[in-house]
Parts: sequence; C-alpha cells; structure tokens
Amino acid sequence: MKKIFLTLFAILSVFQMSAQLVSVDELAKIIKDPNLVVIDARPAGDYLKTHIDGAINIDAISLSSNTPAEGALKSAADLAAIFGSNGVSPKNKVVIYCKTGVSAGRMYWVMKHIGFKDVSLLDGNMQGWFAARKPITKNPKKLAATPFSPAVNSSIAATKDYVKSKMNSAGTILIDSRPAADYEAGHIGNAINIPNDNLSVNSKLKSAAELNTIFAAVPKDKEVIVYCKTGATGSFTYFVLTSVLKYPNVKLYAGSYSDWTH
Repeated sequence: MKKIFLTLFAILSVFQMSAQLVSVDELAKIIKDPNLVVIDARPAGDYLKTHIDGAINIDAISLSSNTPAEGALKSAADLAAIFGSNGVSPKNKVVIYCKTGVSAGRMYWVMKHIGFKDVSLLDGNMQGWFAARKPITKNPKKLAATPFSPAVNSSIAATKDYVKSKMNSAGTILIDSRPAADYEAGHIGNAINIPNDNLSVNSKLKSAAELNTIFAAVPKDKEVIVYCKTGATGSFTYFVLTSVLKYPNVKLYAGSYSDWTH
C-alpha cells in the first residue's frame, strides 16, 4: 500500500501541469487520465499521417484570422468556440505538442489568454515521442463538444499602443525573437534580439542553465514584452520565460511585427 501511495504521489507531483514542461516519459505515465486532453497542433495532414495515440487535432493556424494583419488572432469568443467544439475546456488538463514547439507555444499562449490554467508543452514534441517508441496511431480521435465562455487574461497581452508607450521605458525590455537577419532588416526601436531558434535542439528545449545564459541580458525585475513576426515564435519565447525561467512580468505582443508595420 505504501509503495502504491508513493507511486501515485510521484505521478501527481510530476504532473502539476500548470505552466510546465512535460517530458515524453511523464506524459506516457498519465496519458490515460480521463481529464487530460493531448492536443496535436500540427496541420491536419500531418496529424492524419501519424500522431500520439490519444491526441486530438487542433491546427494552431486555425486560431488566426490574419485580419487586419498576418497572424492576427480571432476573437476570444471564436477561440473558445474552437476549443470547446473540439471537447476542450478550462476544466481539462492539457498537453500540447507539434513538430518544433513553435505552433504548440502559440496555442499555449492563446489558451492562457482565454482562461485555461492547466496547460503544458511536451518537451521533444512529436519527434521525441516517436524516438522513444511511444504509442502512435493514424486513427483520429474526437471528443464531445464542451462549450465554455472565455475568461480573458489581458495581463499577458500587449497591444501596439501599449508597446509604443513602453518602448523607451527603462523598466521595460523588448525582445525580438525572430532570426538575426530579420531583426537586422528592421525591428521595433530599442528591442534586443534573442532568436527563438537558439532555445531548442531537435525540438527539445535546452537546459535551464543554458537558457539562463541566453537570457542573461534580461533582468527578472524588468517588464518584458516579446514579439516576432506574427506572434508564433514569440509565444514560445513567452512560454520559456514564464514557465521555465520564472520571469514574473512578461507580455506577448500578439500582433507582433506584422501588426507594427501594418
């Protein structure tokens, strides 16, 4: 009995999932949890070729309206309808994966923005799951719809006007997460460049020590605003800063450079 209790305690301790990174082995242990929803954020074509057994598919691209600028998100009500129609609500524990982590990061931020609390990313993504020889399938999974009303968390979002009001502030650091060549071609004034591509190797996040070194120029007592081209890589950087490195005050400029130059 004591051994069973300790095993259950270990699993529960590992899977306090709010804003955490979940390993392949950790996910494999709890994937049968009836309250857990695993979301494959890749395009439907990739999902139908092969995916984690038990995962549903919500393409991260479906979250964008691309109006008025590329990458612009749909309304909170429309976003909630997408998740709810696929059987996902804030009552669920959620783990998201994709190919590289970028689309999963985008979906992570969107879900946190509309009121989800218990959301995690799979470290290693589909590549890591496949390499570990964990169960995969081609059979799609559908869940019964679970409509809900979004509870928007505006504290993690920055608008163009907000960025303009903070871009010259000594208390705010702007991070451009695009590749160096894109940053050098044009960026928001006073932004520093920390490319999202530097944060992972083979779809697996670098160690906390390596990440702390990468973000050494970003003090934790400053407000941080992250952007990219359309909000996708910026979302992944947001996840790293808040969930892995525990920065307390981070916002995503969801419209990002596409909105800035629109």
